[in-house]
Amino acid sequence: MAKMLARLIWMVAALALPMSLNVSMPSHAPFLRSELIFAPGSVAGYPSCHASTLAELPDGELLAAWFAGSQEGAPDVAELGARLAPGATSWSKPKVLVDTPGKADGNPVLHVDRKGRVWIFYVAKENDRRPQWAQCPLKRRVSTDGGHTFGRERILHPELGWMDRNKPIYLANGDLLLPIYDERDWTSLMFISPDDGATWFPSRRIVAKGGNIQPAVVQLSDGSLLALMRTGSSDHRLWRATSRDNGRTWTVPEETKLPNPNSACDMVRLADGHLVLVFNDSTQGRTPLTVALSTDEGRTWSHLRNLETAEGEYSYPAIIQTRDGMIHVTYTYQRKSIKHAEFNEAWLAASH
Repeated sequence: MAKMLARLIWMVAALALPMSLNVSMPSHAPFLRSELIFAPGSVAGYPSCHASTLAELPDGELLAAWFAGSQEGAPDVAELGARLAPGATSWSKPKVLVDTPGKADGNPVLHVDRKGRVWIFYVAKENDRRPQWAQCPLKRRVSTDGGHTFGRERILHPELGWMDRNKPIYLANGDLLLPIYDERDWTSLMFISPDDGATWFPSRRIVAKGGNIQPAVVQLSDGSLLALMRTGSSDHRLWRATSRDNGRTWTVPEETKLPNPNSACDMVRLADGHLVLVFNDSTQGRTPLTVALSTDEGRTWSHLRNLETAEGEYSYPAIIQTRDGMIHVTYTYQRKSIKHAEFNEAWLAASH
């Protein structure tokens, strides 16, 4: 009887504690924070910037990269980067990661491999002939010091016109899949490595009327792959294609209901299996910049929230989920800076 009375007293006392003291319970409250990585005009010699990429390093630090210079395609354009330490709210001063002398660098893509090495994939214009980016070989460099310095340039594919844009992913079978596209004919394809980047081979091409480029790829629960692609078609929609053989071949692409103003998108599969897409929810301009959540593996996108709604350009997003479960996006901010947003799934789900 005494034990039962003591337990009753403990339960009543516990219920009387203020909720603010219950710090051991994880918070599921909606969360959103954003900031510019650098102030516009603060990086001398690099007034214009675009096409960011983002990766979480083994120590939890974030590394972002983008191309910057006098203007896109100019010979002074280089790949710049900045870092955000765990728990910090301001980024390090941007520094040059890669600069090909006398040539315009473009479309950096960061990747951390299973050994903790940091890869940067990128392109560099061989000459100034038009079309602007159709004169590039696909390249890479590797860092063994957390992305502070990068090793020798290696050409992944010497044929001019193949370009990267979105992050690679590891597949369940161990392959590393890098989404790429051909700037010359606006077709998409995948570069696949069975040995963590030592060797690569291309997939079959994804061909759609009006063209499709810059695929963003995730692997679904059944092992199939889903790709969403930018399009040049008159209907101004994202295209989708799927693969059931680890990216070797792809279905004929189909239009989705998602708008696309001929601009890049990116997508990530969360730890709980849900998908998050970031894209310009518009058929004409690169605003607004919108984040969408799918709980049915991309069949529908039931929750949408805007990161930017003002006039101007907010584009070319990169999205990842970090080990703590938070979702991070970087994107072009008016071609004058790169902006970073951090949020949780609860913020996305709160849209309805």
